Amino acid sequence: MGKFALITKLGDEDAGVNLNESGNLKTATLKMFTSTAGVSVHALLTSLKRLKLEPTEIAMDLLVVASSMYAADTRIDRKTFAEDSWTRIIDLYIPVSEPDLWDNQKDNLQKIFRFLTGDIWTLYFRPRTNMPILSPRGNRKAYKMPYETDTVCLFSGGMDSFIGAIDLLESGIRPLLVGHAKSADVTPYQSKCAAALNNHYNERRPERIYAYLSIPKEDLFGSIDNTERGRSFLFLTLGSICASCLSSAPTLVIPENGMISLNLPLTPLRVGSHSTRTTHPCYLLMMQELFTQLRMNVRLHNPYQYKTKGEMLIECHNQALVVNTETMSCSHPAAGRYHGGVGSSNRHCGYCVPCIIRQASFHAAGLLDAFPYGTDLHSTPLDIRTAKAADVVAFKYMIEKVRRHPTYLIAAIRNTGPLGVNVQPYLDVYNRSLNEVEQFLTGITLT
Repeated sequence: MGKFALITKLGDEDAGVNLNESGNLKTATLKMFTSTAGVSVHALLTSLKRLKLEPTEIAMDLLVVASSMYAADTRIDRKTFAEDSWTRIIDLYIPVSEPDLWDNQKDNLQKIFRFLTGDIWTLYFRPRTNMPILSPRGNRKAYKMPYETDTVCLFSGGMDSFIGAIDLLESGIRPLLVGHAKSADVTPYQSKCAAALNNHYNERRPERIYAYLSIPKEDLFGSIDNTERGRSFLFLTLGSICASCLSSAPTLVIPENGMISLNLPLTPLRVGSHSTRTTHPCYLLMMQELFTQLRMNVRLHNPYQYKTKGEMLIECHNQALVVNTETMSCSHPAAGRYHGGVGSSNRHCGYCVPCIIRQASFHAAGLLDAFPYGTDLHSTPLDIRTAKAADVVAFKYMIEKVRRHPTYLIAAIRNTGPLGVNVQPYLDVYNRSLNEVEQFLTGITLT
């Protein structure tokens, strides 16, 4: 199993790092803030400038770190380059403004990356070159947002984040929304959700930062990896950068239901980082510690950690707005257009884990989801040998496993990562979530 090295160059004057190639299978260079093609952060910087938000140099360092990690994660194919088809060995060489500060966080970062992706990471920090300051501070007033807020809400275009924004607005908090999209699959849904909020909350419409960030497809490692287990680090980084501009004690709200947050492997084959850990409580705690050590003082908060998706929908303070706005929860929305959907636009596939949980939430709330799914799981029998039936079978396996061995769930929850002494709240929300799914799956025929 070979080792990969990614050298990030910041600015045109950055000469990078000379490495002994004998120890690396492949070496690549990632360019940022150069005059030639590289990582594109134009959308983010334009939004920050428009709102007069000025990140610190440490916050900009964090953006470079996250971009480097995300580039390596998405451009090194696991199946091709990992002996076990999963675990890769990756070295990152990153220029930063305060190498000593970042060296002190090296172990934390490597632990976070390993927890998210399952890979073996080693980070090397060096001083960045004498280039123009990325985020000039000085002449502007400390605060020039159109309205004063100390709250950022991650805004993905999914139902959970839409409910999160609605509940904040209904409670009198006018958040700054931060959305990131890796492709055109979810961008329209973020725009639809933002338009719905602006139309309904016209006098206190929230500002939105569209933090699109693109990684070059060429000139890296000549491959693509679509598992994207590290994307959450980029998303939380973008949110925290924006939050750190607002006040001395900002809050970054991460709206996610308790079942998806824990994301237990449904079968023995889906273990460890093979199941995403996007908002796992242990991960959020590690990120909270990182932000604190970096002097960003951003408080992370998931107000729905102990709520099922059905409970989020039932208890939403503007349920009608959720029901009448098209959101996207699917793990692969582009697949929905090929599986019986009407028309050609992206839509929910209907059979992946997030789609099943979403449909179960509407069923639990006694509501009809007016927007189409590519596959209706109840319409015809499902062949257990097909992809359409895989996650239904996995859920049924988990439901039966818990029914026969109630203590199994406690062990499974603890096995996802450290959760403290009292796991009962996590156990309770997962059991309620599993019950919602079981009720929805009733009547589905497997052959």
